[in-house]
Amino acid sequence: MHELLNDPVDVMVSFADNRVLPRTMRWNQKDYKIENINLVHTVREGRKKVFYFSVSDLNNYFKLKLDPENLDWRLVELYTDG
Repeated sequence: MHELLNDPVDVMVSFADNRVLPRTMRWNQKDYKIENINLVHTVREGRKKVFYFSVSDLNNYFKLKLDPENLDWRLVELYTDG
């Protein structure tokens, strides 16, 4: 199942080699441990640059959006088997 969303999420990250690495995400009162960072890319939205992270846990694939100007994280896509 594929869902397009725009839900605020809390994301815990680590920093290594000048990169942001999402580690866990809290969405709908549930924590998801991010096992894989599959793709990271940037997009220009007007004058600002935003970051997209395609990540997965053991069962789901998530697309996260980071607005670095206000440190706002959004869950914008969800892929599940169910």
